Amino acid sequence: MTRGATVMVVLTFAASVVNYASNLIFSRLLNPAEFGDLTAVLAFAVLAGVPTAAAQTMIAERVARHAAQNQLDEMRWFVRHAVGRVVTAAAMVGVLYALALPLVIDLLEMRAPGPAIALLPLIVLTFILPVALGVLQGLDRFIAFGLMALAIALSRIVFGVPWAATGGGSGGAVGGQALGLLVVLIAAAWILRDQIAPRGSGAATSGLKQRPGSAALSASAAFIAFAVISNLDILLAKLFLDSHETGLYAALVTIEKIVIFLPGAVAIVMVPNAARARHSPEASRRVLRLAALLVLAATLLAAIPSALAPESLVRVMFGSEYLGAEDGVVPIVVAGAGLALLYLLVTYAVAIGDRRWTWIVVAGVALQVAGIAAFHADPAQVATVQAAVVVLVLLLNEAAFHSLLRTQRVR
Repeated sequence: MTRGATVMVVLTFAASVVNYASNLIFSRLLNPAEFGDLTAVLAFAVLAGVPTAAAQTMIAERVARHAAQNQLDEMRWFVRHAVGRVVTAAAMVGVLYALALPLVIDLLEMRAPGPAIALLPLIVLTFILPVALGVLQGLDRFIAFGLMALAIALSRIVFGVPWAATGGGSGGAVGGQALGLLVVLIAAAWILRDQIAPRGSGAATSGLKQRPGSAALSASAAFIAFAVISNLDILLAKLFLDSHETGLYAALVTIEKIVIFLPGAVAIVMVPNAARARHSPEASRRVLRLAALLVLAATLLAAIPSALAPESLVRVMFGSEYLGAEDGVVPIVVAGAGLALLYLLVTYAVAIGDRRWTWIVVAGVALQVAGIAAFHADPAQVATVQAAVVVLVLLLNEAAFHSLLRTQRVR
């Protein structure tokens, strides 16, 4: 697990650097109001695509079990079956989003419809992505997984930045990201062609027809709850703050996402290990604690510099237009570190089949909405509420569920 995590941390770090470098480029290509629109519409995309994270984890868990038992034919059948299911889901979500476009534009108070329209192909492709990522994850092919993540991040710059720079604005940034993702998916389909059952097996057709089971719904609920608590703050900020302050909070959210996803590789590596240790509570807890230590170590790499020099950080990353956001850097870093641990817990709960854990995140979302509705005088206050809510959810988990600190007796 440690070797895999090391490889994944290096590659994911590179992907994160590239991904957030593109955010910095967009923050300078666009004015704060446009950057706020871009961040809000991408946050909406994350919320809409939440079931993909659950699908990826479940695909990885099933592939890992089949591979461990040398059931290669069953694994290939399952992968083709999964393709049928996600393509169906992608088509349905695409139609629903197209019908809801006027509502989305109005809800997000978009100054122009371009970003919301460009989001349609990005959402559809995002629903197809988890098959490729889940298969690589389940087979412990972490180098290939990391390279694919890096390619997706690079495609955002290669396609999105020129489109935005030539007059496309925030809509061009979103459209370029969708185009880049399409190119990466085509390449991934060719690489994984030997891991998919051939035509005529009936796997894809059964995937098209099969309804989600209770396990899939439970896993989706867990990832939905996490996506809401980690993205709803930007949508609420856009609702309560003016356009300039929303842009400042979008800069803070960019810092938060760096802290969250820098250690994301650890959760990816943990899934197949937790799946294999699923029937041994003691072993699965060891996997969780080791993963938590790795997450904390990786998080500190981003958190410490951010907390020590917040004004310099904002100036260097986003430019003088975003000065005024520096008071929110420390709380948003705390929120990001807490969300990194929370993402680890979400992934762990899904991997071991714990269906109760989701409720504490749901409670956290309720507190998040109430807190930001009551305290939103400026971006720093919104960031402080976000940090307080995340810390409270972690304390609830520590007391009642999967402790990261205290030793639990196996009953």
